[in-house]
Amino acid sequence: MINFLESFYFTLCLVVSFIITYYIAGIDATLWSSLSTLHGYTIFNKASQYKNITYSLLCSFFVFIGSALGYFLGFGSLFLVILFIAPFIYYQFYNIDSSLDMSFKYFMIFYIIGATLNKSSFDGLVIGLLIGTIITLVFCYTISNRKKITMFQIKKYISLKKDKLSYNLIFQSLIYSFGLLLCVLTSRAINIDHFFWAPLTYIFVLNPKLTNIIKLTRDRVIGTLLVVFILYFTFNFTAFMPYVGFALIYLFAFLIPISNSKKNNVFGTFCLTGLVLSLIEMSIYFNHIDYHLLLERIMETLIGGIFAIICSYFLKLATQKQSVSHIRKIHK
Repeated sequence: MINFLESFYFTLCLVVSFIITYYIAGIDATLWSSLSTLHGYTIFNKASQYKNITYSLLCSFFVFIGSALGYFLGFGSLFLVILFIAPFIYYQFYNIDSSLDMSFKYFMIFYIIGATLNKSSFDGLVIGLLIGTIITLVFCYTISNRKKITMFQIKKYISLKKDKLSYNLIFQSLIYSFGLLLCVLTSRAINIDHFFWAPLTYIFVLNPKLTNIIKLTRDRVIGTLLVVFILYFTFNFTAFMPYVGFALIYLFAFLIPISNSKKNNVFGTFCLTGLVLSLIEMSIYFNHIDYHLLLERIMETLIGGIFAIICSYFLKLATQKQSVSHIRKIHK
């Protein structure tokens, strides 16, 4: 019952954000607003034991910085340097705080997306992000009955868990960073205009969680491929666009909170990827009315999935080697 209530809240938040943004800024900003509803809702609800709207706003603002940084840098050497550093830091700070984890993840995603946008699309993204994030966080904060904590408490909690570089994770952090960088370069070589989906797949699929990382990655690749194939045929072979696109957005939005409670990585990834891809593709659709979901999107999903699986093997090997070395030191 609680899961259905959360599904209702999330979908309602998406609808309210959609309507308000549409009347203020038009359809393009509205679709970005819906995507910001997803990351805002996720960032807020990842902190299941407490609430602090200032902290949630700062985490969400970090996502906005990522998109702006990607847009102003464009695809160049400095862009690639930051693209390498960001996942390294993400891996180092992973599992310190759930909201911080999600803000790092969406920072990388929007950083890459920002580098692909023209001025009008970026303007729509900025307006959509601001409206969607504010509406979502105010809505979530109002209905939540969690305990309020101060920024000082949050800062103290994070500093106690992480105040310096983890040298034992440096090799794994480098593997993750190199994997994302190579994924972007490969996707860029194939599709110059929209090279963000392969790295987006990589980021969503490859979780730094080290337990069962290969199985987790494999399941998420399967879920991603399933939804990409379904959306490819739905978007391309129906006479009911854009209505079917909006229907799918709200269907996936309703299913996401339900999928969060299931121990099924395929279903969870299916729902989350379905919503993100539907929103992004609908945004492109309204900018190019004769646009069809390209076959390259399936290819990019395979690229991102392959890089994620390969890196998961290397991460597992590095972790096992580190464990063996640690055991040997103990027995000396």
